[in-house]
Amino acid sequence: MKKFAFPLLACLPLMTAVACGDTDAMDDVETDLDQQSAALIPGQPVYPSGNTMNGLVAKRVAKKVNFWGKKEIVPEFNAFNVSNADTSVLYNVRIAKIAEPSIHKNVIFMTAGQKQSSSGHANGVTGQAADWDKNCGDVQCTGLSLDGRSMAMKIKSYNWFPNAWFAVATDNNFDYTLSSAKRERLVQGFVNWIKSQITSDTENVVLAGSSRGGCLVTLIAQELRAIPAYNNINIYVSSYDGVCNKGDELGVGTTKIKNPVAPSGTYYGGWNVNMNAQFPNHSNLHIYHIAGGQEVVPATGVRTFSAYNGTTPPSTGTDIDWGWFKQTWVPWKHKEIGNPFTQPDLADQPAAVADTIDAQLYWLENLI
Repeated sequence: MKKFAFPLLACLPLMTAVACGDTDAMDDVETDLDQQSAALIPGQPVYPSGNTMNGLVAKRVAKKVNFWGKKEIVPEFNAFNVSNADTSVLYNVRIAKIAEPSIHKNVIFMTAGQKQSSSGHANGVTGQAADWDKNCGDVQCTGLSLDGRSMAMKIKSYNWFPNAWFAVATDNNFDYTLSSAKRERLVQGFVNWIKSQITSDTENVVLAGSSRGGCLVTLIAQELRAIPAYNNINIYVSSYDGVCNKGDELGVGTTKIKNPVAPSGTYYGGWNVNMNAQFPNHSNLHIYHIAGGQEVVPATGVRTFSAYNGTTPPSTGTDIDWGWFKQTWVPWKHKEIGNPFTQPDLADQPAAVADTIDAQLYWLENLI
């Protein structure tokens, strides 16, 4: 596949951000990062913003069909109709389709993380704004815009993956507090839906997500890679501080591996995961997990996961590159990883973007 060409800008040493006041316990200012800094990681270019998309529609997977609140799965999302599917859960799953070509040479799905309140939230993977859900009804959300600085809009603009069926979930409703059974059914629904887009023409499946979305796309990849018929399809997974449930998702354990670049006075780290055991088939599989490890909610133990070298989880982590799996530690807060072009302080935004979105793009560009 032909790569997108970038002029390599002058490189500077990596800027380290210091997060203050975090005890482990939106800013809406926008800036043009393309013109604000040169590459912050040696050898890694700054990836220019793509085109912002406006006027999109995010549809609910299940809709209300009567005054009493009865809900039914929308026909175009019938793949989510797995055994005992919970339409109340699916009602809050909202998906916007960006491109639907007749030939699905590539299948791309990206998702935001879990909503923390009744209002929307901004996300650097999908490009949705904090108020993306202001025009939501019982069937769909209209007037959706996706920011050109996001991973989704950059990839779309670069056309690295032509003839791509492309969708984003502004809300996957992969709620950490749902029962194990409901979460499993939701994952299976997403898997079935992605499978329904894969055809004999499909060469690549590209998945990306932050926080709970990072866990979700990793679990989707796990299911897809276990299907022998898909062995010749490349699967690319970008996880931004992906958060999985301990014990019943991705084999996440209870040993915390310390973040080696955590800001002073913090306790960032990730719960241990044996990624080789979780993905015994590495054929055409490529995963890049960016880990910060700030506790998402104080005193809950909800945080990202971490792979490790060897057979025993170490007390302190290291960056990993096994060819099929890569993991790097970063010093950013959880929300800063999920939305690096608005969440950090203005002066720190270029470094945060370099460590997250652009790091993922650089990894991906060198694989395709």
